[in-house]
Amino acid sequence: MTNAIVSLQQSLSARKDEIAKALPGHITVDKFIRTAQTAIVSTRNIEKAKPGPLLQAISKAAADGLILDGREAALVIDYNGDAQYRPMMRGLLKLAYNSGRVKSISVQIACENDEFEYVLGDDERINHKINFKSPRGTPIAVYAIATLDGGEVMREVMTVDQVNGIRDRSDAYRAFKAGKIKSTPWSTDWEEMARKTVFRRLSKYLPSSTDKEGRLVQAAERIDEEYTFAEEVAPAPQIEAPKRVRASDRLKAEVKSSGAARIDALTDAEFNEDRSAENPNVGKYVDHDPETGEIDDSLAATEGDEF
Repeated sequence: MTNAIVSLQQSLSARKDEIAKALPGHITVDKFIRTAQTAIVSTRNIEKAKPGPLLQAISKAAADGLILDGREAALVIDYNGDAQYRPMMRGLLKLAYNSGRVKSISVQIACENDEFEYVLGDDERINHKINFKSPRGTPIAVYAIATLDGGEVMREVMTVDQVNGIRDRSDAYRAFKAGKIKSTPWSTDWEEMARKTVFRRLSKYLPSSTDKEGRLVQAAERIDEEYTFAEEVAPAPQIEAPKRVRASDRLKAEVKSSGAARIDALTDAEFNEDRSAENPNVGKYVDHDPETGEIDDSLAATEGDEF
């Protein structure tokens, strides 16, 4: 274990009292910190982690009442060393049931070979049947249904194109497509990310009047932090270093283009001798404009220069 990881774990322990105040009553601070310290050791890119953002991410998980065990929630360190806490689908469902206002909730993916029907109007409903005896095919839609304690039913349906539209605005996914990072949850766990995306939309309609309900909505809003919408900065143009050419080669080309027949038979020495009176830098390596071919004699090399 590196000194940096030990230092992060010690900094976390020093915040024990602060974290205890944020946690809900059913989670002990010792359990939360122990699990978070394990997460620090096992999280990818932890060696790049910036202490401030990392501790802030852990504090957010405590405030939402989710354990950083990789099932309820997880730590993620990006390629810049910035940390995020990500609520997982299991953790979000736990918060929904713990709110006391949600009797049942389901978040599912419909595939092309399923029987799937979304009916709108006065009798809004979703019919979804799966035949596990044959391949289901590729996903076509994602939906979430929540039944509240008063009998109300909330529904949200998104097409795969809508989900992927959210995905494509994610900085992490852009970095992955550009080859800057090796993986992203959108490439390794598309279904998990798709289910969280539709759950996030459904959560806008869920009650949030009490502390328990507030934790659910608060955790759902964290999903937005996974989808950053900053403008992608175009990479700086690569400026090619000026090429080095022999002045004699350049002068040969000029003479040849003018129709002089004898140029091909000239050796460098003969050609240099013919032009030396006009250009004292003939035979030396000089800089030239790579687009126009113009030679800058002021930058001509002198005897003994190495390149």
